Amino acid sequence: MSFEKTNELDTKAIVDEIENAVYKELKPFGFRKHGRTLHRFVDGDISQAITFQNGCPEKGIYDVLFVNVGIRIPECVLRTFAPEEALKKYYPAYDCNLRCDLTDSEDQKKDYFDLHHPIQEIVNDIICKIKDCVIPAFNTLNSRLDILENQKNANGLSRQLTNLEKAIVFGRMGDMKKAELFFNQYYDENAQIYKAHEGWKSYGYLKSHLDYIEELAEQLNIKIKSLHKNNEIKPV
Repeated sequence: MSFEKTNELDTKAIVDEIENAVYKELKPFGFRKHGRTLHRFVDGDISQAITFQNGCPEKGIYDVLFVNVGIRIPECVLRTFAPEEALKKYYPAYDCNLRCDLTDSEDQKKDYFDLHHPIQEIVNDIICKIKDCVIPAFNTLNSRLDILENQKNANGLSRQLTNLEKAIVFGRMGDMKKAELFFNQYYDENAQIYKAHEGWKSYGYLKSHLDYIEELAEQLNIKIKSLHKNNEIKPV
């Protein structure tokens, strides 16, 4: 289909109607509506968000709806073991560190919903997907420990926590032994990739990333024990 603006649709009114209908179904699950986002907190400060995006005008994409789903673990976003000082009322899906998009049931390759289709058809599709996939995943991943232990078993989120994120979550939970273990695993992963491509200028960004990881280790008071520490890696 063409994403060009047709001026045939009042997309704002259509998305409003779709979001309101979905919110009516999700309100009993503890979600609250904030603009284009349906949001709830779990485990105190972990966000679970569903954001309705009316096209993407900056990229010339109109007359479609994107439904973005996300979980925000604040320490993973802020890169700190400390609690976030002041929580906002809500966080949209694009502020989350674990994200995915709902897809059109008629074509799983499409990560959008065509607003030319009947509104109730779109509403039914979105509600079905949220209740069948998203809510079960959200309920499975409703605490830090659950996220660490059960993420692989939760359908509906396309990305797993990196070892760096696991390290920071364990650090926030006070388990510094595991925090240090996963932090060093993350460092090793990047260091080994860098060493395997020594001399490739296109991999120079990994050297900068390793420098960042070492700086972060100092901030978090974690000792890097890797055999691939920077002083053993030749610069590009």
